[in-house]
Amino acid sequence: MRKQTYTMIAVIVLLGCLTVSANAQCGGIALIAKIPFQFSTGKATLPAGEYLVKCLDPNRSQLVFQSTDGKATAAMPMILVSGRSHGDATLVFHRYGRRYFFVQAWAGGSNGLELPTTRAETAATRELASIKPKPETIALTARR
Repeated sequence: MRKQTYTMIAVIVLLGCLTVSANAQCGGIALIAKIPFQFSTGKATLPAGEYLVKCLDPNRSQLVFQSTDGKATAAMPMILVSGRSHGDATLVFHRYGRRYFFVQAWAGGSNGLELPTTRAETAATRELASIKPKPETIALTARR
């Protein structure tokens, strides 16, 4: 069962986004990802489904998740980050128990965007602190 969950999550890594230049522009890239779980994006909680992930404004680090059926949308401010090179466009989530939180978007290079830690994620961490679970990081690849 656990292996199936990890396999499903790996397939989900069908989401990455953002070409981010050194001056924090996120490009005009739009990607589609199938996310098999409900997730939090700061102030909004979005249902599982297929999402278009794009920059709201190419001159600012604003990321938008919009369901392909048009029923769910969330926009959030992001921070430019640099790190290890990601081969594919990737969306990164943290999982605490049954709750998933969107944290990063990578466009396949060494620059990406990160959502600052939200109050909801901090609260989830505190709730589970007494049982000391290890948070899991889930990475989904996207298609263009």
